[in-house]
Amino acid sequence: MRSHLSFVICHLSFIIRHLSSVIPLLLTLTGCDFLPLTPTPTPISSLPPPTPPPSTPTPTSTPQSQPLIVTLTLWVPEQFNPYGERPGADVLAQQLADFSKIHTDLQVEVVVKKAHGRGGLLDFLRTARNSAPSVLPDLVVLDTADLEAAADSGLIQPLDNFLSPAEISDRFPFAVALGAVEEQTMGFVVAADMQQLAYRPALLNSPPVSWTQIVSSPVPFLFPAGGRDDDQVNDATLIQYLAADGKVTDPDGNPWLDEEVMVSVFDFYSTCISTTVISPAVVLSITDADQSWERFQAGEGGMAVVRAGRYWLEADEAVAAAPIPTRDGQPLSIARGWAIAMVTDDPARQALARLLLNWLVAPDHNAQWTQATGYLPGTRSALRLWDISNADRAVLHKVMEAAVPPPRPEVMATVGPAMQDALEAVLRGRTTPKEAAAAAVESLD
Repeated sequence: MRSHLSFVICHLSFIIRHLSSVIPLLLTLTGCDFLPLTPTPTPISSLPPPTPPPSTPTPTSTPQSQPLIVTLTLWVPEQFNPYGERPGADVLAQQLADFSKIHTDLQVEVVVKKAHGRGGLLDFLRTARNSAPSVLPDLVVLDTADLEAAADSGLIQPLDNFLSPAEISDRFPFAVALGAVEEQTMGFVVAADMQQLAYRPALLNSPPVSWTQIVSSPVPFLFPAGGRDDDQVNDATLIQYLAADGKVTDPDGNPWLDEEVMVSVFDFYSTCISTTVISPAVVLSITDADQSWERFQAGEGGMAVVRAGRYWLEADEAVAAAPIPTRDGQPLSIARGWAIAMVTDDPARQALARLLLNWLVAPDHNAQWTQATGYLPGTRSALRLWDISNADRAVLHKVMEAAVPPPRPEVMATVGPAMQDALEAVLRGRTTPKEAAAAAVESLD
């Protein structure tokens, strides 16, 4: 009987051993094959580890990692301060805020600095690169006159690989030239300015396009003839000289003046004086195109050479716009501007900075901002989006297509004062146009 019981217990212990971790402890009380009832003590460490009963895991919430916020730094001149009080500041501020809303992992820090001189944008770029490169911006808006110096110093990177073919071909010729350094695009023009004509339709049925039409009209003509602070000739006279096919350098690039062309320009002014279209005292008292616009707004003159930025920001229905009349009726103006440039040379940051660059130069954004500020856009698409009449757009398009960059500063430093001295001598009646032109050419030698 005991033998049979032992057999049953042995088989039962085999089954129970695989059902519970507790049963093996009980089986030590009974032996198999007539083992004694008193078990041999077994060290606890030799026992198989207890198997926990299966259970349904309780869901737990895993904290999600927060996205990394990258700060892109943009340096701008004081006149582009998005938090200032200049016209269009609120438009730029809103565009930057919208950019961060769309790109939730990016935010833009705007640093405002002087446009030129000690502590200005170019000066600070040079200083920071040598002493604190970590504070350099990703993008910077520079005067296009400073692009070459910035590029030669290795402070900015070429943009050709960051711009689409459509963006490149959409630019006006002046914007292409202003943004280029040795055939590379070093800056994308986001704001430009140039001179144009403002006239009163009540006094003129149509705007004059040539010198002949100005001379034959009985309407007083205003333009800035007074010398600037640096004794440079104003763009208004330089435009007339260049439009008459005048050159400021010889084939070797040295400063040079075409005496014959200068005589023709001064003859035009002399004829305007004799027909009372020009008052020497009045035009010599005007030293820049802003003053010309302000005096025109005050009721002086029937036509005036003015700064486009002031006109398109402040003009009313009593005035109209036109290209500046030239000798042969072919429009021409001199464009100056501001361009956005890439500073960072880190490929990862360049990829992010490109998003902001494309956002700011997008036609709809640039059109909205430039029209609010009075600046002109650098692209045809942006001009098409300006909220102006088709007739006004056609005039502005004609002026901008014919605009050219200014001559190089080092050339104008020599040529400009010579032209201004000759101009003043003619307007004051001290000398003839031919004598004044000859004196200007001789002064260069």
